[in-house]
Amino acid sequence: MTIYKGANFFQQNDFPFHIHRYTIQKGEHIPSHTHDFVELVFVLEGSAIHEMTGHTYKLSAGDVFVLEPQVYHSYTCSQEQEVTVYNVLFDASFLQREMEVLQQMPSFVNFFYLVPFLRKSQSFVPFHPLQPSQKLQIQSHLQTIYDEYRQRREGYQLVIKTRWIECLVWLSRFHHENRKSMQSSAVSDKEWMDSIIHFVETHYYQPLTLQQLSQLCGMSISSFTAKFKETTGLSLLDYKHMVQIRHAAQLLRTSNSKVLDIALEVGFNDVSFFNRMFRKHIGQTPKEYRRREQPTTND
Repeated sequence: MTIYKGANFFQQNDFPFHIHRYTIQKGEHIPSHTHDFVELVFVLEGSAIHEMTGHTYKLSAGDVFVLEPQVYHSYTCSQEQEVTVYNVLFDASFLQREMEVLQQMPSFVNFFYLVPFLRKSQSFVPFHPLQPSQKLQIQSHLQTIYDEYRQRREGYQLVIKTRWIECLVWLSRFHHENRKSMQSSAVSDKEWMDSIIHFVETHYYQPLTLQQLSQLCGMSISSFTAKFKETTGLSLLDYKHMVQIRHAAQLLRTSNSKVLDIALEVGFNDVSFFNRMFRKHIGQTPKEYRRREQPTTND
């Protein structure tokens, strides 16, 4: 199967972003493929069948969805009309600084991280059908980004970044506002817990609070706490520390980075606290662990 590489689309290493408007012809089939970048797809007009993670969905104008790397998908256009889509391709590092701010918004985390993970649930619709006014707003933003990307006038990168951040914020809001009318309400508590665990596993280095994560699931803090512990056997904080220490241990085994730098990299701002947590989970201090795993390494 085809794997598309970002290097073939991103024209500048320091600006890993690409947008194009593509028309799928009547009856055309685009075979299954994946990519090593993040892709957001917005259906401008027409209708097509989208196959993803073993399930098929009918897409219509105003639908939008996010595809993380390594997800295979394909399209089959209807026989009645062609389909035009905006494809926005970007590397995860494109908005690295801005993502830290965006990830403080529960609606953004839900739209950008949890929904793609939940698509493996057959009870969940993995795309977002926008209302007419919402569709027009996103379409206007994407058209501006598309024009700036093609024309490359002075300051175009700043305009693109600004408009793209606005798109992500608006899409997050729209997803939150439309959530009640979507099938996401059919997602079980276990599926929500699995998605939260996945989020903690991939964002262990960031501050995560009970209030933030319980809000993502639409649960009270007490209900979330009970369900999370029932699923993992640990509190949220203990589970997060376990994941952080696991990654720290891997870095101690495979790198020559200083203990302080490793502590910071996995999300501990206090090296003394990091040492205590490491001993609690591993039974040794970080330096003792490294000497055992890398006998020839001097920390």
